[in-house]
Amino acid sequence: MENVNKIYHSSKNYVFKYILALLWTSFNFFIFCKAFSNYHQDAAYFYLSRILGNGLCVSRGTAPVLNVTMAIITLPTSRTFNLLLHNIFGRCSQRLLVHYLEKVKVLHLLLGVSLIIVAIIHSVAHIVNIINFVGNYDERYREINWANGPDDSVFRLLFTTPTGFSGWIMLVTLIAIACLAQRSVRDRFYNSFFASHHLFLLFYGMMFYHPLGNIIKEQVNIDKHKIMCDSVDNVTLHSNDDLMVMCAEPPRFAAPEKHAWIWPLIGLLIYLVDISYRHLTSHSQRYRVVTEQCYAMTGQAVHLRLQFLRKSKVKVLPGQYVLLQCPLISTLEWHPFTITEIPTDSNNNLTLTIKARGDWTEELYERVVQREQFRRNLGGVDPYRRMEFLLDGPYPSVMSTMMDYKRILFIGAGVGITPFVTIMKHLLRSNVECPARIHLIWIARNLETFLWFTDEIARLQEKYWAQNKPDRFRVKLHWTQNYDEGLVEECFGDMLAIKSRMHRGRPNWNDVFLDLVTLYPKKLVSVFSCGPKELTKEIRAKCKEYSRHGCTLNYFHEGFG
Repeated sequence: MENVNKIYHSSKNYVFKYILALLWTSFNFFIFCKAFSNYHQDAAYFYLSRILGNGLCVSRGTAPVLNVTMAIITLPTSRTFNLLLHNIFGRCSQRLLVHYLEKVKVLHLLLGVSLIIVAIIHSVAHIVNIINFVGNYDERYREINWANGPDDSVFRLLFTTPTGFSGWIMLVTLIAIACLAQRSVRDRFYNSFFASHHLFLLFYGMMFYHPLGNIIKEQVNIDKHKIMCDSVDNVTLHSNDDLMVMCAEPPRFAAPEKHAWIWPLIGLLIYLVDISYRHLTSHSQRYRVVTEQCYAMTGQAVHLRLQFLRKSKVKVLPGQYVLLQCPLISTLEWHPFTITEIPTDSNNNLTLTIKARGDWTEELYERVVQREQFRRNLGGVDPYRRMEFLLDGPYPSVMSTMMDYKRILFIGAGVGITPFVTIMKHLLRSNVECPARIHLIWIARNLETFLWFTDEIARLQEKYWAQNKPDRFRVKLHWTQNYDEGLVEECFGDMLAIKSRMHRGRPNWNDVFLDLVTLYPKKLVSVFSCGPKELTKEIRAKCKEYSRHGCTLNYFHEGFG
């Protein structure tokens, strides 16, 4: 089994980083070449091709690539589809499923980048076509020429016609979505990211409207008018019976039957089915919740405890996450948060720890703080109506499988510790054998952050000490900014298990991974991290580097940004 895991670990990153991109590019290139060849060789487009040149073939070759991409681009982001995969394949192929869930954003990003590149090529090809429509205008074939004459305006065709206008709308929409999807925008201005990403509905609408201009027409009487008949003079034509049969009538043109609408319809249906199902479940009695507890925590965070109203238990696994909506803040926005406490036999509650780090979470934090201030000032009387939430989920994540591995290293940055909290609480309540070895590294800028879950950490350490298993749970806490030994003593003076594990500055990753390969030679260690992208890149690189030293480091990461 260890050898299988080694082979899997060494190949998985290579496959998804390079082979997947190569396969998708090859698939797109095949579709492009097939369509390009059809328009280049098909006699039905001979006269149109003579006007437009290779611009016709390039524009029509990129069109099916755009269609296929728009048909599947919503699939990786469909949480309903991912949940269905988890229910069907979760038991028979857990490792493959986890890897897919980890790469969902990569797949969506790959599709998005390829969509923008192909859309730009498609647009440039159409600009060339418009210039050729005007420059190669032939009065004999005005039926297939989009221009009104040799003096027609290129600007008019580009911007004022329905086809040209819709094309520019789609291109600008794609660029706006890409720019506002940058991590810096997502983190600080989630409303802008959320609104711009829903412009894809406008893009789909324009995709249905764009081909209705019928600028591409094919010859429909090839049997009675062969290509090049227009170059035969009348004397030659009437003196040859074969030519009279081949050129019996002038060419006639018509718009081909349209099937392109099917592709954007597939992508749109995936999206509509997903949001419809999630809307029904989030508003159903089964997942209806009430707010049991909501208060501000140190380090600008909110503690939120929700209770399911239905008496039957909702199955929630450690490491899963939910989507949360607060109608008082926004009736449209749903935000993902990892569950920090799952329902148990004695209660039907779940708990979330929400760090204020974006516009939505900052507004939630401010509302909670204001409510607490009013309560204190008014002698416990709350002047506001109860803050309620809607819940969508729970959904599986890569963190849901931590309990399946024998040796794990979890690295959390700030609120990134939350996926591990449910694991700690589960281990506190039960006596499961797996994971047999747990290494925890928690990194935070402020000491207040550590106050969130140090009680659980200390209790879990005490439990294993009492069981004579001090090596089962190893902890390192790293305070990275404004380290103050006096504050550490003040906060954790009576918690030696925490105080002795508090370190100044960021971890030395070389020391961390050298300890792993020394402790577990020729063994498999599963490394999990939740934090900023820079941390993810650094940890992934270290796993790859130190896997060459005899210890197989299998890396997973979680992130919603």
